[in-house]
Amino acid sequence: MMYIRQTCALLLALAPVTAPVLAQTSPAPEVEQPISAFFATVKQGKGELAIQNLLGSSPLWARTAVKEQMTAQLDTALKIYGPMTSYECPLTYRTGTMMIRQYCLAQHQELVLRWQFDFVKATKGWTLSYFAFADQSNLWPDTP
Repeated sequence: MMYIRQTCALLLALAPVTAPVLAQTSPAPEVEQPISAFFATVKQGKGELAIQNLLGSSPLWARTAVKEQMTAQLDTALKIYGPMTSYECPLTYRTGTMMIRQYCLAQHQELVLRWQFDFVKATKGWTLSYFAFADQSNLWPDTP
């Protein structure tokens, strides 16, 4: 019985230390500026400019076809789900010191979209390596 009490006391003592620290209500500080600027532009209804500015910050995304494809997808989402009214970034994953995956939820009139932004640390700072959005919440097992 003493062993169980000691084990429970140890687990309770460690609980605050081992609690997840991934959840936050704003983007990771290292990538907050491009994400905030992106959503501010989307909120103004300027999807093409938002995509252009986001992709323009990354040498990996300089391909024109990608920009046009993502712009068309975002414009379609805005037409179907209505304008974006707010967003929050409740989940951040860090892989070592060189990669940040930021999940953000964007509230539209008709639905919530989940955005994923992956940034990697390059010589000149953080750069976008991947981004996408999804409208099927059943596919979001890792979003709180």
